[in-house]
Amino acid sequence: MNNYKLQKVLFKKVNKGVIVEEHLLVRSLMDKQCYILKRTDISKINAERLKEIENHLKQLINIKHPSLTKIKEYFIESQYLIQVLEYCGEQILNERLNKQVSVNLVCQYLLQLLFALNYLEIQQINVSLDLDTIFLNSFGSLRIQFDLLSHKNWKDEVKYLQQVLKKTNLDWESQKSHELTQILKSLMQPNPPSVQQMINHPYLLKAMFDFCKQQDLEAQAQLNQEKLIKEQTNNKRVVRASTSANQHRQKITQQSPTQRKNSKDRPQTNQQQKKKPEQQIKQQPIKNQIPPRPIRQRNNSQDIVINESVLNQDLLMTKGKQELQELLKLYKDQLKESSKQYNPWLNMSEIKEITEYDTTTNLNQQA
Repeated sequence: MNNYKLQKVLFKKVNKGVIVEEHLLVRSLMDKQCYILKRTDISKINAERLKEIENHLKQLINIKHPSLTKIKEYFIESQYLIQVLEYCGEQILNERLNKQVSVNLVCQYLLQLLFALNYLEIQQINVSLDLDTIFLNSFGSLRIQFDLLSHKNWKDEVKYLQQVLKKTNLDWESQKSHELTQILKSLMQPNPPSVQQMINHPYLLKAMFDFCKQQDLEAQAQLNQEKLIKEQTNNKRVVRASTSANQHRQKITQQSPTQRKNSKDRPQTNQQQKKKPEQQIKQQPIKNQIPPRPIRQRNNSQDIVINESVLNQDLLMTKGKQELQELLKLYKDQLKESSKQYNPWLNMSEIKEITEYDTTTNLNQQA
């Protein structure tokens, strides 16, 4: 804790009047960047369970997934387990779902959760997701944390996930929501489909396809806009240079032969030579002639907060773009894999559409 300075308390979890977990926004005194400090009460956890949690943390500190929150470091201080997590913004999924949302957006949230669970299964990391505190990054993608203190199986995760999605401000009776409703119902069966089966559902594959296509179109539009701006800037420079050269040539052609010769051969007079140093003296900065004003000592904390806030927003945007590209790669790899093998959840038209999509040029790679 000595290496971090508290900025503000984001939220707390209270059980029977006792704070069991809190999320703090802190700033590192080493690299000056913001982090989320997650402090969890472990006073009632036995030594064996605590050792198991530490083993999980050793695995989680090396994870690399665009939807999972990265852990910078962890340590135990008094009765608290402290995790230092990457800072990705302060908007929480539950708050976003209370606002107006589209079916496509809910599909993207569901897909990102499924891909995160699938990643943990592949890595053989048996931990639960903390679905209460899912943050959103600058591009609206999920940044999921881990619930290390509870044991949940896939059915428990699914049940909670359905409850969260059902609370969204979405018209579940509309035709657009019908397919998504059926997917959520299938999750509540006695033997629900596996995570990989869910990812290969044709409705969700189509959602992946549409998302990738839209992002590629937006990326290409941005590239075209940048190219146009660059061309316009270069054209303005060429026009200015051409105009300046034409004006110079016109001025010379208007002079008589004698004037041209005199302008080239005429030596400078003593008076002209003396004027140069005087002009240079006049052009010298005023600060060399007037004593510098004393620096006024004042509290710059407000200016520092504003500058650091802008800096943090720039960092969040850069990280958000990188995470979006990683997510697109996951989607495209999955689309390619699904198109290679027949899956009973797919029909031939969707396989054909995905295959055609895979043969198109990846516009992001061109950039």
